[in-house]
Amino acid sequence: MFTLSNILKRGSNYFLFVLLARTISVSVFGTYSAYVNIIGVLLLITNFGFSEYLLVNSEDNKLLKTNSSNFLQVSFLLFIIIFLGLCFFPVDDSMLAALVLIKIFLETSIYNILLAYYQVEKKLKIMSITNIVSGASVIILSFLCYLFNYKIYSYFIFINIAYTIILIFHLLRIKFQTSSIKKSISFVKTRFLDLKYYGISMITIPVYMMAPTVIGSFLLEPEIIAQYQIAFSIANILLLVSVSLLQEGYVKFLAYKHNILELTKALKKTGIKILSVNLVILILFIIFGEELLIFVYKKEEYLKAYTPLLLLLFANMIFMFASITAVIMVVLKLQKEKAKYHIEFILISMFFGLLLTHFYGINGLASSYIILYTYSTIRYVKKYIKIYKLELSKN
Repeated sequence: MFTLSNILKRGSNYFLFVLLARTISVSVFGTYSAYVNIIGVLLLITNFGFSEYLLVNSEDNKLLKTNSSNFLQVSFLLFIIIFLGLCFFPVDDSMLAALVLIKIFLETSIYNILLAYYQVEKKLKIMSITNIVSGASVIILSFLCYLFNYKIYSYFIFINIAYTIILIFHLLRIKFQTSSIKKSISFVKTRFLDLKYYGISMITIPVYMMAPTVIGSFLLEPEIIAQYQIAFSIANILLLVSVSLLQEGYVKFLAYKHNILELTKALKKTGIKILSVNLVILILFIIFGEELLIFVYKKEEYLKAYTPLLLLLFANMIFMFASITAVIMVVLKLQKEKAKYHIEFILISMFFGLLLTHFYGINGLASSYIILYTYSTIRYVKKYIKIYKLELSKN
């Protein structure tokens, strides 16, 4: 139920995305896309490994409530600092940027901390219902704004109100308790050594995955960014199918963590399924992609998203291969080494994102992901082979 509800939640944002692309100018849509990309990276600090730490370091109910309340409060404090900083930063549309900031904070940082809380409590059904309610709210409110031809601000005002109501429900349910700012900061400081690798690992993944896109948001014109964002969003929605299939396999992967041969068999079986799905998707978009873009977005300008879309879909195939081979590092808890890999990936993504976007524009930006994911695959495959040989020698 959770997987399907999560797809509904993610899909509702894509529905909002499509309606905005249909109603606002390409230039305004490009500005909005740039805000989403940049703010998404800025807000990573508001969940600096808090949710992962909460998941594995909350042995009893009292500790769970203490950890969750403190992490939520620190997250809110970091958000306020970023929000106030935005007020002094020159942006083209400060109101839109502020509304996007609130929306992304509530649906990512706060959501992930709450998700970890309910995972520890073994009440994931509550988050499944939350996903359904929030997803349905976004779809209904977006459609009403579209139907009555409201301005872009109205979409986010109504959605943020809905998210806030849902948040209040959860804060009351978990009996959220506030404490002094000094006490909350001290709480994080005393746990920073443990938090450090959780935070680095958690933050570096979206950083290296988003770095080329954020660079493109600064280098390319709003109209071009709008076209790219169409391709990027479609590719990400389709990637969710593959990621969900991989997540479903983790029960088996964890069960076989002490048996490298069985783990390899399980990974191969899951890998064939995932890569087959990706190949079918790529072929379908090669054949019908242009017609689909016109049908969904109703604007000729978005046909220019076709080539970068194909490049990103191909990049996603490589990314999933890397993700499959990286499973062994997750099940063996090699977080420290994995975090070091992520630093390498960030440097690669920034270098090629900047270089290829500068010389080849939107197609160069999409191509940088192929290079990034190819490099990450090579690193993970080499590590997998090394661990595989080591485990066999033990037996």
